Amino acid sequence: MNILVFYGTTEGQTRKIAEWTATHIRERGHEVELRDSAAFPSDFDVGTFHAFVVAASVHQEHHQETITNFAIAHHELLNAKSSAFISVSLSAVLEEAKTEAQKYVDRFVAMTGWQPRMTLLLGGALRFSEYDYFQEQIVKFIVMKREATASGEHDREFTDWGALGCFLDEFLDNAMRRSNAR
Repeated sequence: MNILVFYGTTEGQTRKIAEWTATHIRERGHEVELRDSAAFPSDFDVGTFHAFVVAASVHQEHHQETITNFAIAHHELLNAKSSAFISVSLSAVLEEAKTEAQKYVDRFVAMTGWQPRMTLLLGGALRFSEYDYFQEQIVKFIVMKREATASGEHDREFTDWGALGCFLDEFLDNAMRRSNAR
């Protein structure tokens, strides 16, 4: 299968997730094209792909505008083919905020018209070493008050790579079955 891995990132963790995703899919014998939504040419032919994995991070309760625009523009194609959505947020790792993380996905789906066959809520990262003073204060206020284990000012990655691998394997199995049924 020929699969497009399309991503939007703000601080870089979703790029890391998308790169890992592309490698994982290639290791299973599929062709992959990895594309950053911030540098996506308008004349790119998405119709040549058999399946899609779209990854986007959540900031201020919304996914990247470039991802939203892509999903709106291509929702019919995404709905017709095997597609998966990976929503990356810190809310996904905070037990009391998982409902909130799912609401971000639900709002995204309602807004775009795309009904991904599979979705994954995946933890992102805190990059204190890259934040300016104001970003650091916002993170401390929003995230740290919720989770005692997230305290401190050290960079921390919350991505569950094992869960991502299992998700992708299931997605590939389903996409192959769907492709063979045609």
